[in-house]
Amino acid sequence: MEIKLQLPDAVYASLLKGNTRIQGSIALVSPREGNFNAHHKRKNPPAREYRKLPHGRVSINTESLRLTLNVGLDEHGIIPAQVLLSESQMASHFVQGMAMDEIPNH
Repeated sequence: MEIKLQLPDAVYASLLKGNTRIQGSIALVSPREGNFNAHHKRKNPPAREYRKLPHGRVSINTESLRLTLNVGLDEHGIIPAQVLLSESQMASHFVQGMAMDEIPNH
């Protein structure tokens, strides 16, 4: 089947420049005619540094800090509140050990 497809000028120019593909979506205006909308390019986020913890992990980049913990309440010999305290302290030491000049102060 052939359909008539409308492309924005910038998308068409980009296709003419090289052998790259443009990601996007096609919407049908009628059974034999459609238009194309390019997806916005995503920026690559800064690389993250990770540290595994006994019940989760901590990661940091120049934009954000993440701490994830998952403690099973039926885990033998574990006091969940104690895990939160000790592993958040481990995460704090990891963050302090990173080069602080890479992390902007807000």
